[in-house]
Amino acid sequence: MTKLSIPHTSTTTTTTTTTTARTMSYQPYAPIAYLPRPLTSTNLDREVKLYTTSSSRELYESLAELHAIIVTLEFLEKAFVRDSIAPAVYTPTCLRLLGQYKTLLGSPTVAEAFVDLDTFRARYGVDCPAATRRLETGLPATVEHGAGSGPLPELAAAPAAPKTGGDGKWRNVSPKAAAEATQNFITFMDALRLNYRAKDELHPLLASVITSVDAVTGGAGEGFDGRGDIVKWLIVLNQMRPGDEISEGQGREMLWDLEKGYNSFLEGLG
Repeated sequence: MTKLSIPHTSTTTTTTTTTTARTMSYQPYAPIAYLPRPLTSTNLDREVKLYTTSSSRELYESLAELHAIIVTLEFLEKAFVRDSIAPAVYTPTCLRLLGQYKTLLGSPTVAEAFVDLDTFRARYGVDCPAATRRLETGLPATVEHGAGSGPLPELAAAPAAPKTGGDGKWRNVSPKAAAEATQNFITFMDALRLNYRAKDELHPLLASVITSVDAVTGGAGEGFDGRGDIVKWLIVLNQMRPGDEISEGQGREMLWDLEKGYNSFLEGLG
């Protein structure tokens, strides 16, 4: 009796399916980061300049100097408040910084880029409240408050001679200083009568009045009632932009205050 051999079809099929499944198994998905190539090659070591022309360079240098002046003035104010610097040293130093600040802003290009003090501080993160106050007034603290400033160096150089005659409030007044203060009063009042109204015309004249008066009164304004009005108008003029003009009403009020101050000054001289 012949035996028939029947192939194990099911086993072969199962083995083939398993092999195929192993062959078609997927590998874990690992995405490749997309790194776009730059259109042009950039040298990362190349220095990036703020300017490309000489005029642009001068503008940025002027702005940097303004920043340095503001920071320096902040340290100067703090040193004065702490009595770390004598008034005789503080006053001319502050006047020099204020003069440099105004000189830089005298350039139309720099003034346009600077805009104003608040804008400049916000743009460059300058947090200097004491310097801001000093720049807004345009006067050293010794001149604004009249405490311990004494006469300014250029006026103190004149030899002090005892005052002769009269019953004046101030003693040992230099005749040269008294004559200079009187002349500055008259010059400023004449400018107002001639309808001078622009800041750049009035501010230097009024600053000369206060400095020459301080040389006579010793800086404290003792016995001189008009000092507060002069300082008030100096602050008003300083907060104006170059070329700005006071109104007709302000001009009349300023002339009235200066005339009162002039009469008070003459009474003090005796």
